[in-house]
Amino acid sequence: MTYTGGPLNELNGKMGISAPYKSVPVMKLIKNHNPKSKEELVELINWHYENKCECGVVSQGSVESFGKNLFNSQMEYWGEIRFTLQECIQWEYDLFVVQSLKGGTIEKKSISELQKEFTNFCFEEAKGYLDEELRIDIIIKKGGIEIGGIQVKPLTFKLIRREVITFNINANQKWGKPVYYLYYDEKEKFVNINDLVTEIKKL
Repeated sequence: MTYTGGPLNELNGKMGISAPYKSVPVMKLIKNHNPKSKEELVELINWHYENKCECGVVSQGSVESFGKNLFNSQMEYWGEIRFTLQECIQWEYDLFVVQSLKGGTIEKKSISELQKEFTNFCFEEAKGYLDEELRIDIIIKKGGIEIGGIQVKPLTFKLIRREVITFNINANQKWGKPVYYLYYDEKEKFVNINDLVTEIKKL
């Protein structure tokens, strides 16, 4: 079972189990501490639950406790238990640890691939407000001025709940600059990079 699919995805979304204020703003944690392994990220999530860190990230629990929250929400949502506690913990682990670490490396890879195509544009990882509130992963700059942004998403993003997609688009629009989507497949190959390069050239 993968992070993007299945009934647990619906349950997790509808019950808000992985909402950052109920769990942990994991991408912010990764950007602040740059973990090199899955084990290190699991430890970081635990540590930010038990301790106060100067980075400002606060976790509401451990990956295991997020899995328990998912498990316990089944009765309220479905009126029955469809998945074991172990399956629920594994699902949250895939979401918070496996997919989040992949997301960070994919962003770096996309920046280097795009930079090869352009000499007059600069691509940088978005941070802070742009990243967390406006859902922008990469900033496109020309002459030091921000002129657009990019969101890097798995192809499966197109299949998720409509309201999640709409939420992302609405967040992007608050910036007032064009925001493009770069999609990658399960082999981490960028599927629409040529179209994106064409669009950026028009900026």
